[in-house]
Amino acid sequence: MIKSKMLGFICAMLVLSLLLAACSGEKIPTSTSSGEKSPAPASTQAAETKKPDAEVQIDPYRLPEPVEFTTFKHVGADAKLPSGDTVEDNQYSRYLKEKSNISVKILWYASGNDFEQKSKLSIGSGDIPDVMIVDEQTFRTLARAGQLEDLTEVFEKYQAPLTKELYASTNNKAIEKATIDGKLLAIPNISVQADSVSMLFVRQDWLDKLQLEGPKTLADVEKIAKAFVDNKMGGDNTIGLTADGLDVLQKAGRHNLKGLYATFRAYPGNWIKDAGGNIVYGSIQPETKQALGKIREMYETGLIDKEFALRKDTDQTVISGKAGMFFGPWWSGGVVRDTYANDPNAVFKVYMLEDEKGQINNLQVPVSQKFIVVKKGFKHPEAAVVYANNYIRAERKADPDATKLDTTISTEFWPIGNGTFDYADAVERKSNILADALAGRVDAGTLAPEMKILYDFAKADEAAPRADLAGWGKFWGYTEPAEMLKLPMNSLFNEFTITTKTMDRKWANLKKLEDEMFFAIVMGNKPLDDFDKFVADWKSQGGDEITKEINDEMK
Repeated sequence: MIKSKMLGFICAMLVLSLLLAACSGEKIPTSTSSGEKSPAPASTQAAETKKPDAEVQIDPYRLPEPVEFTTFKHVGADAKLPSGDTVEDNQYSRYLKEKSNISVKILWYASGNDFEQKSKLSIGSGDIPDVMIVDEQTFRTLARAGQLEDLTEVFEKYQAPLTKELYASTNNKAIEKATIDGKLLAIPNISVQADSVSMLFVRQDWLDKLQLEGPKTLADVEKIAKAFVDNKMGGDNTIGLTADGLDVLQKAGRHNLKGLYATFRAYPGNWIKDAGGNIVYGSIQPETKQALGKIREMYETGLIDKEFALRKDTDQTVISGKAGMFFGPWWSGGVVRDTYANDPNAVFKVYMLEDEKGQINNLQVPVSQKFIVVKKGFKHPEAAVVYANNYIRAERKADPDATKLDTTISTEFWPIGNGTFDYADAVERKSNILADALAGRVDAGTLAPEMKILYDFAKADEAAPRADLAGWGKFWGYTEPAEMLKLPMNSLFNEFTITTKTMDRKWANLKKLEDEMFFAIVMGNKPLDDFDKFVADWKSQGGDEITKEINDEMK
């Protein structure tokens, strides 16, 4: 009887233990007839063999499942699409969807001022799309308002090798520009730094006729300009040096005097660091006064174009053969080409000017000016990174299928718009590749399509110099002008490229005060020492307040 009770108790306990195990989720091994454990159910097997997240293969160019995000965008009033295509459905949106599994819903689009007004209204009310491309001012406004998704982890996880390589070319300064309080809050574009360098283009055939050496310093430029003018090398009213204004932009412009200002280490219109590390306004510095004094002197003596303030097309003074020198960026070959077409005997050579210490100075373009941002809370922030990877691969023609895209259709029609994503030193890289191919150090057959085209034009020009000026104009910028970019330079950035509250209210008046004073000094309508009064007025009329705001924000 006792045995029977004990057996019943043991059976009851076994049943209870099995029930408890089942409720706790424990695996209960079963045995086969051979005594081995039977296989786990299929679902359990899958769970046991599934790779940890760290081992899951990521395709930086394609999401595993379709993702849609919303945006709004700017489209130029003159931008055209082929019949049947729309802003939302065109070659770029179809390419993106095929490559990345991403589709984009465009909430609205507009042009010019209409876009500016509508986007400001939407952003101001907090009604922003999932993903969009914005300027730096808007990026920082959204970041301060806490409206942006932190992209730090997804960017690290999804960025493609080519994307990573491009950012590395900036020494990661682009990533720093988009990072606030340790968080990556945007995918920044990458500007080509060659566009910042102002070099001097000189009529070498005129120098040779006058048996003059090429310029190294501003004093040399004055001497050469005087010789050109005195000897009427371009006929009556010869222009020694062209000009088209007194501003200094980060991006070098043709006929802009940025290269002249740089010999004084003067950067008017830009916020730079002084010797103490404080951010100051370049236009009110003593170096700018010195530069204005020299420009005034050269203008008064007829070395700088006396009509520069009134000219509508300064290029024509060069093309027609009246001007002997002009400042410009590396891509100024179009004007040189047209000059050669007009005068087959003309020859230009490119020079860089040094300051009194023998140093070449250069104010660089902002490393990033456009930012892809993601709305805080969007479920698939990785889609923005995959989008950027595909845009970069297509823009750089790294994907063979991208070469099939019709280049006559504006890249504005990419779903969120366009922005430059290139190597910061793209021009120097291409120059080196071209030089190696021409010297036989690289097999021309292995060149990328873009470089092969440049190589073919250069080889054709070797066989028949200037026979095809259109072809010459396409490759020349990557030769002599690009070599100037490789010289050692003292480079610096504009430290503040957005606005403050006081700037929004007072900057227009301060800029007007500056422009009027600078032109009055150069034209001889006011003495150079009136510059000091301008500085005092600028400071008292809001300049000091703005300077404090900028330094406080940058701390």
